[in-house]
Amino acid sequence: MKTLMALLLSLSAITVGAEEKQIEVRLKVPDATWKIAVDSVHQVNRELWVVSTVSQSDGMGAQVISTVTATVKISVGDLPVKHFVIGKTWHWKNEENYTFIKDLKQIEKDLAAGKALYKSTK
Repeated sequence: MKTLMALLLSLSAITVGAEEKQIEVRLKVPDATWKIAVDSVHQVNRELWVVSTVSQSDGMGAQVISTVTATVKISVGDLPVKHFVIGKTWHWKNEENYTFIKDLKQIEKDLAAGKALYKSTK
């Protein structure tokens, strides 16, 4: 009975403060042929790590700097968010405070030590 009570208390402690939060990634890209998608969200220590991929579609688009966005809603507490973006190929420094990485291998050990909260179905 004590074990069951301890389990119930720990589960309620996890959900206290967890509310549905909209996480948005917003990025300036070279032209309108680019898109971005949130691949996953992880809790690593006391931060939310959002991993997104930016990619360019085939075809033509307006040749003007554009902004792409993607959002997900998940139930989490109020933690600081750190963004990692895969797929950037242009050579200017973005204004967004994001970390641009070549692939997941650069952060996979940290992600494995954390907790996966969201995974895209695409």
